Amino acid sequence: MNYNEAKELISADRNITFNESFQLTQLISKMISAKDTSNEGRDLIIRVLDVWDKIPTATEKIWKDIIEAAGYYPYLEKQDLSGAGLLRREYHRSEYLPEETYLHAEQMSLSIILDAANSLIVSAPTSFGKSKLIEEVVASLKYENIVIIQPTLALLDETRKKLRKYSDKYNMVVTTTQRPTSGKNLFLFTGERVAEYEYFPKINFFVIDEFYKLSIERDDERAASLNHALYKLLSMTHNFYMLGPSINSIPTGFAEQHNAVWFKTDFATVAVDIERIWDKGGRIKEEDKEQPLFKLLKGLKEPTIIYCSSPNKTNKLTRNFLKFVMSSEELKSELQANNNDSIVEWIKENIHEDWILAKALKYSIGMHHGALPRHLSSSIIDLFNQGKVRYLFCTSTLIEGVNTSAKNVVLFDKKKGSKPIDYFDFKNIAGRSGRMKTHFIGRVFQFHKEPKQEELDIDIPLFTQTNAPLELLVQIDRKEIKETATKKLDKFYQLDSGAQSLIKQNKGVSVEGQMKVLDIFRRNIDSLYDKISWSGVPHYPELAFVIGLGWENFRTVSSSSEGGARSPRHLATLTLQYISTKSIKGMIEMMAKNDYWIKKIPNAQERIESIVDMVLQVNQHWFRYKLPKWLSVLSEIQKYVCQEKGRQSGDYGVLANLVENAFLPNHLAVLLEYGLPPSAIRKIGEHIRQEMDPEDLITAIKSLDTDKLGFLPYEIEKIRDL
Repeated sequence: MNYNEAKELISADRNITFNESFQLTQLISKMISAKDTSNEGRDLIIRVLDVWDKIPTATEKIWKDIIEAAGYYPYLEKQDLSGAGLLRREYHRSEYLPEETYLHAEQMSLSIILDAANSLIVSAPTSFGKSKLIEEVVASLKYENIVIIQPTLALLDETRKKLRKYSDKYNMVVTTTQRPTSGKNLFLFTGERVAEYEYFPKINFFVIDEFYKLSIERDDERAASLNHALYKLLSMTHNFYMLGPSINSIPTGFAEQHNAVWFKTDFATVAVDIERIWDKGGRIKEEDKEQPLFKLLKGLKEPTIIYCSSPNKTNKLTRNFLKFVMSSEELKSELQANNNDSIVEWIKENIHEDWILAKALKYSIGMHHGALPRHLSSSIIDLFNQGKVRYLFCTSTLIEGVNTSAKNVVLFDKKKGSKPIDYFDFKNIAGRSGRMKTHFIGRVFQFHKEPKQEELDIDIPLFTQTNAPLELLVQIDRKEIKETATKKLDKFYQLDSGAQSLIKQNKGVSVEGQMKVLDIFRRNIDSLYDKISWSGVPHYPELAFVIGLGWENFRTVSSSSEGGARSPRHLATLTLQYISTKSIKGMIEMMAKNDYWIKKIPNAQERIESIVDMVLQVNQHWFRYKLPKWLSVLSEIQKYVCQEKGRQSGDYGVLANLVENAFLPNHLAVLLEYGLPPSAIRKIGEHIRQEMDPEDLITAIKSLDTDKLGFLPYEIEKIRDL
């Protein structure tokens, strides 16, 4: 019997005989003992666990010994073992995590390394359980100040929820305005926020999740900020944990220089079956893919993620699949989900009653992409993991590290934005299928041939300085710049020291762009003075001009997407509409009545959906971070030049703060980081008017009688979830 024959036997629609079971145990025992077949042996064990009821009772003891030999201690109970096996299982119990948490063999090896205060860099499959080790470090309480860097807000939300059980031990810092306490602090930041944060105490340990994003070659505009964050943290400690999936190598010498252990493994805790839809009856044309997809989904009863290339594609497929569901009374009845009423009610009242997501959620259909408000993204993931959403159409924002309970993953598109996905993306997306102790076997359905198999070798520009962007190099001490990188800094070093300091403090924004704006202001201060010296909320011409400067000089190649805004003039118009209405819903309603939109899209339903999609993209892409950042940087350059020329300077800070914080009171804006919708925060502001630290603020909020104060059920749920 070989691997394929064993796999076929295990999946057969009948019970396994005693002799077959015994033969399987012999085969798998040999496989897991041999280095070149150990992965296949573990794969077969997981498949047996999935059909445990088909295994003869008389062979269960042998199987449990094999499960233990493979290191799968989380799958074993005390009664499964005796004597030495029980002792070995107890050895794999986490010393720090609650509820008798057991680690598998390779997790335990890594836990020992971290517990010995060694630094660790790990590449392991999505299902490995890497993030559990983050919690174990926190639970050990051995470090005073810990920084955890996550690449996305969705991952930060997930991490905050997971670690809030330690809030009585650690002060959680989630915004760049919060100060640390004199006791233990846990900083939950993106790379950009680490680079910007000014109040760090001595950091004792840090974590970088999805560390492959350090590489500029992954074409991520945030890579420079993440490298700067790494530089900043390494100046305080060399105790760290960096984790990511499917990485072949890191730069030679990096681990040695920082006394770190590089650990690469293929150890998986779930099995994956791949079904190639594209290979059945010829390749499917792009325009003909929807109906085969919908028929496939109709037959999938377990939680299913459908990967889409962009927010627009996600919206379109959600809308069209809902039409497909509504055309089938049987499917419509099967999917009708009354338990999503509270979130649907909130959407109708605060975004628009005709938005597709409000309609889709009634039938167990959700969507997840970067344009959704943060609290909605988090809630939809929760609904999916609770089984209240069966089908989740999503982009890479969900794929990059967020844990879900998906049984199935459908790779519908072969692009990520406008670019083809590579083999690393493919593996990362497919790795979302299956879930340890929930779905032993994940299923992946491909609508396109997988990309050419290539190993991912990660560059760390901070270390190699090869291809390092200026935005990173200017943050590195001049004595640490390697000879190969010095030429890039020639123009920067020609600036006066004041201008160099100004540009260095404006972290995460194009250095060349800042130098160009500085030169424009210096050369044209007389003619431009009235356009750039404003404070507060400007008129349209002044705002359009300033945004135009950012648009022309700060956008990078990898961030060329307009995020819903067609031009700087359009973005200025949208910003002033936001200022006027002070809400997403207000913007949507204003546009829906506008003659331009009525003429452009006569169909009312299509018009509303287009407007909602555009406004949400602008809100998340521009208002939540990028536009406030640009305004802050342009304001500082304007101040510097005006003072240099002896002129009264303006201040764009008020506008930047209003837009970024959704017009919320400053003392409550932190609640956005805790996943509360702005509508709930405004209601809270009617009852809590004084400033307090986040933990006291949350305590005060939870003491409010929300049932009697006009909060919607969804808002009450989010408050209780704090």
